[in-house]
Amino acid sequence: MTGFMRSPKVLFTTLLILFAIVADCQVSIRLAQPAREQNNVNTSKQFIAGRTCVGCTITINDDTVHVYSTGTFAARYELNTGRNTFVITATSPDNETASRSVTFYYNPVPPPVATQAFRIDFMEITPAGNLQLMPGDVLHIRMKAQPGNTATWINNQPLKELPASQTNGVPGYYTGSYTLQPSDSLLNGRIIARLYNSSGSVATLASPNRYSMLNTDMPLTGRTLDNMTYLVASPFGDRLGPDKIGYLDKDVLLHVVGKQNDYYKVRLSSSQYAYIPEPLLDTEIPQEELPVSVAENAQTWSDEKFDYISLELSDKLPYLSTQRVDDRKIIVDIHGAYADKALSTALNGTKEIKAIAWGQPYPDLCRLVISLKHEPWGYQIYYTGNKLTVKVKRLPERPSLKNLVIGLDAGHGGSNPGATGLTGAVEKQWTLNIALRLKALLEREGATVILSRNSEKFVANEDRLSFFRRADPDLLLSIHFNSSVNPVDVMGTATYYKHPFCEPLNAAIHARLLETGLKDFGNNDNFNFILNNPTEFPDALIETLFLSNPGDEEKLLQPAFQQLLVEKIVQGLKDYMARLNAQR
Repeated sequence: MTGFMRSPKVLFTTLLILFAIVADCQVSIRLAQPAREQNNVNTSKQFIAGRTCVGCTITINDDTVHVYSTGTFAARYELNTGRNTFVITATSPDNETASRSVTFYYNPVPPPVATQAFRIDFMEITPAGNLQLMPGDVLHIRMKAQPGNTATWINNQPLKELPASQTNGVPGYYTGSYTLQPSDSLLNGRIIARLYNSSGSVATLASPNRYSMLNTDMPLTGRTLDNMTYLVASPFGDRLGPDKIGYLDKDVLLHVVGKQNDYYKVRLSSSQYAYIPEPLLDTEIPQEELPVSVAENAQTWSDEKFDYISLELSDKLPYLSTQRVDDRKIIVDIHGAYADKALSTALNGTKEIKAIAWGQPYPDLCRLVISLKHEPWGYQIYYTGNKLTVKVKRLPERPSLKNLVIGLDAGHGGSNPGATGLTGAVEKQWTLNIALRLKALLEREGATVILSRNSEKFVANEDRLSFFRRADPDLLLSIHFNSSVNPVDVMGTATYYKHPFCEPLNAAIHARLLETGLKDFGNNDNFNFILNNPTEFPDALIETLFLSNPGDEEKLLQPAFQQLLVEKIVQGLKDYMARLNAQR
C-alpha cells in the first residue's frame, strides 16, 4: 500500500466508489444510453451503453459486445430508416440470463424544399437578439419565402432573391443589408419583412426580436463594478458562455454604443469593440463627454518578487493584453489613450524586464510591449487612481517544485456532480480523490498546496477564481474528467489553456499523461474555462480522461492507475521547471 492510500479521505472516497461496482453481482442490465426504451431520433449513429454484472457477458441482437472488468459495455450502431429494435442479453457465469430491448425510430431530417404557398417561412436577422443600435450599425437579413416574388424590409428597402445555385438548389432565399441612419427610429420595436406577388397580394412577417435606437445626444458611459468584471468578444458562446477576452479593474470607464440581449456593446477604441454583461457595468453615473486621455509619466521599479511599469492617464481606461512565448513578451493595449510626447523606456533596477517599448498603432490606442529575460511567469494589470500599473512576476532563482505555492482545484462538488461514468463513478468524487493524492505528492516535493475545496461541498466557479486571484499561487492546476455522448470512439487525456504563456506548462503535463497509455485528446488552446482566464500565474485545466468511455473509466478505478496519474502530473511539472531552468 502506498503512502497515498494512507490518507483517510482518499481511502474513504476510493472505497465508496468501488463499493458500487462490486455490490451487485447478480445478472442484470442497467442502461445509461439510451435512457428510454422507445426513442425517436434524427441521426443514424446511435449508442447502446450500460452496465451488467461483473463477469457476465453481453450480446446485442446476438452479436457479442465486449464487457469491461467493471461490468460496463458500449456499442455503436448505424440505424436504418424507420424502426430499429435491439435486444440486449446478459448471461452470468452460471448461465442465468436477463434481457432488455430498446427501439430507435430513425427519421432523417428532410432536406429543405422551396416554399409552395405564398408566405414567408422565417427570417434571420444578424446581429441576433434584442438590440439597441446606433446610426452606422449594419443589420443583415436572410429569409425564406415563396420564390419568384418581390421582398422588402426596413424603410421598404428591397431584398435580393439568391439564385438556387447559391442555396443548395433550393430557390426562395432572400437577403439584404441595411445601414441605420440618424433618422431611423425603429419605434415599433419589430422589423417587418414583406413579400409581394404579381397579383398585388402581400405577406408579412415580424421579427421575433425587438430593436430600438440609442439616444446619441450624449455618449452613454458606465464604470465596471469590481475587479471580477470581464469583457467578451460576443454575447453568444458555448456551454462555458461567451468567449472572455480580458478582465478589468474596478471603475474602468466604458463607452456604451449598443446593447444585444443582456450585454452592452462597448467601444474600446476605433479599432475594437467588445461586450460586457449588463449587471457588471454601472451606467447610473453622471454622463458627460468622453475625456481625451493623454498617456504620460511612465515609470519602472521593482521589489523582492515583482517588476512594475506604470503610466498615468486622464481616467481609468480599458485595457487588454496578450503574450508571446517565443520572444518572451507581454503586450498591453490601452484603449482610448495616446501619448503626445515620447514616453520613458528607462529601466530602474528591474530584474525580469529587460526592455520596454511604447507604440501608437492607432490614434486612440497606446501599446506597451514588455520584453522579458524568461518566458512570462504571470502578471497583473490594475489601477491606483488613474495610474495604470503592470506588475510582472519574476521567476524563482532556481525554479523547482520545492518552495513553490501551487493551487489545486478539484472540479465540481456538492450539488454540481459533473460527469457520471457507466459504473456510476461521479466526477466530483474523483476530482477530489486525485487532487488530494496530488497534494500529498507535491508536498513531498516541498511545495505548498492550496485547495479550492478539500471536502464534498459546492464552490461556485466565480468564488474559486476570486480565491486563487487573491492567493496568487505560482501555478494553478484544475482537475476534471471529460465526458462525451459518444462512449465508444471518444476517449483519452487532454489539457486546456487560454493564454499563450500557459502552453508550455500544459504541454509538459500532457506529454507525461500520454505515458499512462491513455489516448491523445490534445493540448488545446484558447479554451474559455473560467480558471483559464487569469494572467497572474500559469494555469492548466487537466481533463484527465473520459469518464463516459468505459475503457478510460476502467483504468481510473484501479488504485495503481490513480497513483500513476498523479505521478505523471508531477513529472510534467518537473519537466516544466527544467524548461524554465534552461533559460537561466
